Amino acid sequence: MKRIITTVTSAVFILASANMSAQLVSPTAAMPPVSKKLERSVAKNNVDLNFDASLAPFYHGVASGDPLPNRVMLWTRRTPNDDAASYQLGWQVAADADFNTIVRQGLVSANINADFTAKVDVGQLVPGTTYYYRFYDFALQSVSITGRTRTAPTGNVDHLRFAVVSCNNYQAGYYNAFRKISERADLDAVVHLGDYIYEYGAGEGTYGYSPDRPDRLNVPEVEILTLADYRTRYSLYRLDADLRAAHQQHPFITVWDDHESANDSHANGAENHNENEGDWEARKAISRQVYYEWMPIRETPNEKLYRTLKYGDIAELFMLDTRLEAREEQPLLASDTIEYRTMLGQTQLNWLRNKMAQSTAKWKIVGNQVIFAPFNVGFAATNPTDLQEVTLLESIFVDIWDGYPKERKAILSELRSNPQIGNVVILTGDFHCAFAFDVPIDPVIYPNPFALNFPTPSPSYNPVTGEGSLAVEFATPSISSANFDENTDPSSAQGIQFAINADIPIGPPLGTVNYNPHLKYVDLIQHGYMILNVTEAAVQADWYFVNILEPNDDTQSYGAGQLSVDGSRHLSPAQSEAPGKSEQPVLAPLVQSVNTNGFDALVSHSNESKVVAFNIFPIPAKAGSELYIHLGVQENTMLVIEMIDISGRVMSTNREGDKAPGMYTYTLPIAESTPAGVYFVRISTSNEVLTRKLVVE
Repeated sequence: MKRIITTVTSAVFILASANMSAQLVSPTAAMPPVSKKLERSVAKNNVDLNFDASLAPFYHGVASGDPLPNRVMLWTRRTPNDDAASYQLGWQVAADADFNTIVRQGLVSANINADFTAKVDVGQLVPGTTYYYRFYDFALQSVSITGRTRTAPTGNVDHLRFAVVSCNNYQAGYYNAFRKISERADLDAVVHLGDYIYEYGAGEGTYGYSPDRPDRLNVPEVEILTLADYRTRYSLYRLDADLRAAHQQHPFITVWDDHESANDSHANGAENHNENEGDWEARKAISRQVYYEWMPIRETPNEKLYRTLKYGDIAELFMLDTRLEAREEQPLLASDTIEYRTMLGQTQLNWLRNKMAQSTAKWKIVGNQVIFAPFNVGFAATNPTDLQEVTLLESIFVDIWDGYPKERKAILSELRSNPQIGNVVILTGDFHCAFAFDVPIDPVIYPNPFALNFPTPSPSYNPVTGEGSLAVEFATPSISSANFDENTDPSSAQGIQFAINADIPIGPPLGTVNYNPHLKYVDLIQHGYMILNVTEAAVQADWYFVNILEPNDDTQSYGAGQLSVDGSRHLSPAQSEAPGKSEQPVLAPLVQSVNTNGFDALVSHSNESKVVAFNIFPIPAKAGSELYIHLGVQENTMLVIEMIDISGRVMSTNREGDKAPGMYTYTLPIAESTPAGVYFVRISTSNEVLTRKLVVE
């Protein structure tokens, strides 16, 4: 979801809705398939870099994910520094941060076919244990930063804690929330519910852009469509120090939402995919491929994203794919939702039903991308009796489960008819705001399926006692993506937030009818993350908010907490933050380890090169195409990029003047008449020359 608009005053809602509708037009609708203008610096100033040169060649750090009781995925990327198509890396897992007690080690290849990323599924580990890990590059005799991960526990478990996040738009602000998460020592994992990247271009008129953040511009500056584009966008995000720190300290459990491919995506297309942007199936396949390359996720047959992860007897996570697996196109109008549309597809729906029915865990935690509970906004119509106006307002939010009510009802009916499936907790991202819902089948009743105005209380749900609620839902705010006050006048948004807080849940201005009696908490205007605290007695969500407008802002505020007691299936306000775990293993050191035990001939390495070639695509290339180059510059220098043949003859060139430190992207044309064969990309600076082999087919 690109925009989120909600209000309790009709005038503001109508204005906001108009603004939102205008934004739903793809920013690249009139853009040619290939842009010729890609060069752009994103340096903050002449000193600071958008990447850490000391980490070479592991600029993107390390990551771990998908923890099982005896296994965990480890990830890194080895940025190439020569023409090699593959690099051999060593890896180690230790019981301590100093690597005095190494428990597992081995070799892995980082090769060109996977964008020089490397993943290891490390087994033979002990359940419920914190480990430390690192990678070693034999070619440069360099060691990565130390990562910290944790396996899932087994048996009786008394306490779990997860950070829950989503929607980290690079252009929209700074990742201070990820920094705060990296400082927490008692987390079992970070659950990322999608919109890890955004596909839009950079600069004025693009989503999230502000001239106040010249260092937060997308690379490449056009909407991403190709394999090179998607890989470069992930590379940009993972060079961010705060996101890198969160990955360094905690295992991630991830699912994609829409922006990992394109806005409001479904199995057969997307709102932000136009005819002149190529074949959707090809773009979808590229987005899947690059996601698996860059995320610490365990790959399954046919790249099925949905999966389960069990945490002892206390919790089991059911991670869903509500986007690319089988979702049908969203309806145009809320009144069209009476027709059957699938969000999960029959195969995934059956899988979810069976897995939840078979689960012996106390808490069934569903990792879901979009708002599951009914969310009614028709009260904000200027004339609530005008069915057309009410329908148009309700139609803004048909990308959520409201657009797929029959499949939602099928799931809830299963929960109602099967008493074994109790204590269901739904985790949600996408909407950029904090919410807490009871989840009944019908929180209110409408006179008939098409009359969206004037609902009446549902006899099957009591909002005071929670009777009739079948599950609870917690939605995390965005890390940085625009929420309510960034989509409307901030003073109006803050006034609306005050009104909502004073009279939860969201309802009409005059309070005559409660459209959302199941909504127990909402914050529309702050960014941050959520901590999910799991014990035998209760599950509690605590919301934490940060400032995204200033880099390295260390402030954090506590918003509120909502909890569900074992067996209740509904929410109550928490009296205070849930206490942290008693066990808080030491965090991984922020500097590279000096103890290189176990790696033969390991020596410290200083990267003397002042230019880093993060990506050169495609290789092999085709005559008549363009070569795409993403560079990092560490000091002021002259820059010349050339394509040369084996005799040194210049075939193509891109000459630049002095360049300040920062990151740059370029295209280099390959003439139609270029014969197939071996060539080189030559990157010349004031004091060095780098060459990379290029094959033209």
